[in-house]
Amino acid sequence: MLYTSKEIIENYECYEFEELTSTNDEIKNIKDLSIPTLITAINQTNGRGRRARNWTPILGNLYFSYNIELSPKDLSKFVCLIGLSLAKTIKQLSSTLDIKIKWPNDVMVNNNKISGILIENISGNYWVVGIGVNIVDSPNIENASYQATSLKEQGIILDRKDFLRYYLKNFNQDYKQYLQFGFENIRKQWLELALNINKTITIQNEDISKKGEFITIDDNGYLILKTKDKEEKIIAGDLFI
Repeated sequence: MLYTSKEIIENYECYEFEELTSTNDEIKNIKDLSIPTLITAINQTNGRGRRARNWTPILGNLYFSYNIELSPKDLSKFVCLIGLSLAKTIKQLSSTLDIKIKWPNDVMVNNNKISGILIENISGNYWVVGIGVNIVDSPNIENASYQATSLKEQGIILDRKDFLRYYLKNFNQDYKQYLQFGFENIRKQWLELALNINKTITIQNEDISKKGEFITIDDNGYLILKTKDKEEKIIAGDLFI
């Protein structure tokens, strides 16, 4: 399928398509993974989130994916970095909204989800980062502990491509900081926006459910859960109140 436009945003070769089944899948088809490449689609017919959950397509919302080279051991830290960059982008657009990050990477506005992130391996140390942001409208989420929202519903009116430019600028700044100084400052900024920090939460992972106090994230981006007996390190799972 041919792209409809091409431009350079920050250091990425950005290709826009009228319609794709999945921007993540399209990124996996690029031949030279060493070139920073970003693909966005006006409409995405078969988008997906974590644990193969469907991502409902809405025209005017933002769907994009880009490639990154990253050691697997750094993946959880990078997930936190992406969520932080998204949250900071929204905070720049409005100083009045209550913006939080729900571990591991959901960005919440006034307790409603506004974005989704899916990171998949392409080959070796190359990964694809897929992001969906509700710009003009939000889907109904059935049987969830939260609902979705959009920037427009929160009083922020802008074009999807403008948000993309703001995000990439923030991401590049955070990524450079991470490469130069390590994860600690990213971690501190993330914790300042953490949803339900120091509160009792439930972590659901496959068929296992654990309840305890959300103390912090460690230097790998793992959640530290204090239960009655001990402190546990949670590598993956869904967080519920």
